[in-house]
Amino acid sequence: MYPEAVSAGVEATEFWNMDFNEIMVQVGANKKREQEELKKRAYMDHELAQLIAYAFNDPNKMPSVEKAYPFIKEMEPQPKEAIPEWLKMKQAFMRQAQKIKKIK
Repeated sequence: MYPEAVSAGVEATEFWNMDFNEIMVQVGANKKREQEELKKRAYMDHELAQLIAYAFNDPNKMPSVEKAYPFIKEMEPQPKEAIPEWLKMKQAFMRQAQKIKKIK
């Protein structure tokens, strides 16, 4: 069982500390992760083939990267709204006014 478990992705050093159920869960999780990775790769390959067809046949209609791969936009960090300078100054003045009130 050891060779089969290691070939299925179970760490060789961890195998001896695991019971049968743990090994089977790990093997199943590794197999599912591999299938998900293959599925992602298949989608990406298909999208790439479509983009190559656009580039070769009609480059003017080729979609942008964001349209072809919409998840890219989701991965980019959303810019935080910048606080206007006047608002920063107002907040600083309010803090100073609070300090002055506490002193009096």
